[in-house]
Amino acid sequence: MATELHADPKGFTPGQWKLLQTRARFVFFSGGFGSGKTSGASAKLPQLMADNPRAPGLVLAPNWRTMWAVTYRRIMTTLRRIMPKHALPTLRDRHGDCFLDFGNGVPVFLRSAKNVDGYDGLDVGWMIIDEARHMSRMAWNVAQGRMRARCDRPQAIVVSTPEMGWLSDEFDSGRPDRELIVAPTRENAHNLAPGYIENLKESYSPRLWRALVEGIFTILEGAVFEAFDPRGSSPWFVDFEATPQSVYFASRRVYLCVDPGYRRSAWLWVVEDDDLNWVVFDELMLDGTSDTIAVRKVNERGWPIDEIWCDPAAGNTQSFEGASTLTVLREVKTRTRNAVRTITAANREIAWGVDKLRVLLGDPDNDQPIRIRFARKLLDYERRKERGIVKDLGAIKYPETKDGRPVVDVPLKDGVTDHSTDALRYWSISRWLMVPKLRRLDARLAATGQAGWKVA
Repeated sequence: MATELHADPKGFTPGQWKLLQTRARFVFFSGGFGSGKTSGASAKLPQLMADNPRAPGLVLAPNWRTMWAVTYRRIMTTLRRIMPKHALPTLRDRHGDCFLDFGNGVPVFLRSAKNVDGYDGLDVGWMIIDEARHMSRMAWNVAQGRMRARCDRPQAIVVSTPEMGWLSDEFDSGRPDRELIVAPTRENAHNLAPGYIENLKESYSPRLWRALVEGIFTILEGAVFEAFDPRGSSPWFVDFEATPQSVYFASRRVYLCVDPGYRRSAWLWVVEDDDLNWVVFDELMLDGTSDTIAVRKVNERGWPIDEIWCDPAAGNTQSFEGASTLTVLREVKTRTRNAVRTITAANREIAWGVDKLRVLLGDPDNDQPIRIRFARKLLDYERRKERGIVKDLGAIKYPETKDGRPVVDVPLKDGVTDHSTDALRYWSISRWLMVPKLRRLDARLAATGQAGWKVA
């Protein structure tokens, strides 16, 4: 029989206590620096053993250096606090088949996530992964496959400072049997040096503060849209309840932003809420879908549309349909004639377009107004999807060199985050080209009389 938890919650932070109570199969303990992540996982280890007395366990650290410098030391420190001396484990074979021996014949394997071959053949019932943001998706996939030994309560406990990528895909996308426990650093303040949290706040940008101190998913380095906060409580979100038949749309222009393609396309609806303020209120993220079927789905939504802005390369022919994307886009039902538009000439430059989108997204901390907001309902849609405009704006990043510095000012083309952000970029450029108030703010545009766009 599995052993129920009997412990005093006063000895743990709120996040650690939730970790000890949860029985979800896959758990992510998302903690800031100094939040007690590894200590919480270490306290969970005896419980996992007691719940699954005949099943071996696995403890993964990003590499051997982290294992011996941090993970193993923290495990032993925690076990000495909560277990009698005679019950403490012995470390066996540090350089070979390394494991903790508790004297019951059931090993707890210690492995480096960097060396997948070192645990690829193991059969375990439970596992603990420390600082998972430093391991690859492949390492995670292999580790999941090792958790196949029969036991009463199999659990994978993943602890880390959060980062967008496979961690957010697994634990912040509505997948079944996943639990996300957020543990801000402040919960563990009584165990930290005086002024520790205050010093962090002086050192980090708002984005890094959210990840490294509050334990909230974000890009830690090289974020393209540094100021944007993808949480529904941030000032970038509004409640939007209009329907296709609403009078609201009668006096407002509506735009469809498109990044087409069979494998992964992105379709965004944007409404001009008032002067120099827009709302992205609906989206379609389609995989393995032809342009013809995509247009059918767009028309089924029934939203009024005045302009369609798309990839300048959309004139390419989809060979299996025998028609260009532009030809198919003209089948979208619109309120105006000749609604399909593309960007021309030098205005296609990616880095410049990214900057135009960044300015429209705004930065309240630096007195830059937010011009583009998002319907809060998009968050519900994106919980069931790998990608979406809110999720992608928070995740897209620049490529990095080994020292972590951006190489170029063009975002990484990862095949996931770039589709919806490209669609919004095309449309953002269109606003700078067509809205006089914006055009006058950019010296490059103010100096030219060229339109910079054309009816496709």
